[in-house]
Amino acid sequence: MAQRQPVAIFGGPLEPAAVAALAKRVGLALVAVALPVAVGAFAGTALTAGSLSAATDATAGAMSGPLTAAQGLSWLFYISALGTALGCWVLGLGLLLDGLDL
Repeated sequence: MAQRQPVAIFGGPLEPAAVAALAKRVGLALVAVALPVAVGAFAGTALTAGSLSAATDATAGAMSGPLTAAQGLSWLFYISALGTALGCWVLGLGLLLDGLDL
């Protein structure tokens, strides 16, 4: 007769180790998806603007205004930069909770 082996689970849904593991995975996924999009959008803006300084000015202008004002590659850069920043914050939360050893 086969015996059931205990399954290793976390103590509860809000245990710091479980939240840390989830936050690290979500943060890494957000950064892995959003960062290449941001780099590609900036490269596309640089190619269409003609120079690096004009592309920098265009993306800085898009980032300083409201989200609804940007269009095209500027809007894509805006969204992907926000996604990258959010991913960094979530990843940092996961690393902080993992380092606390609660």
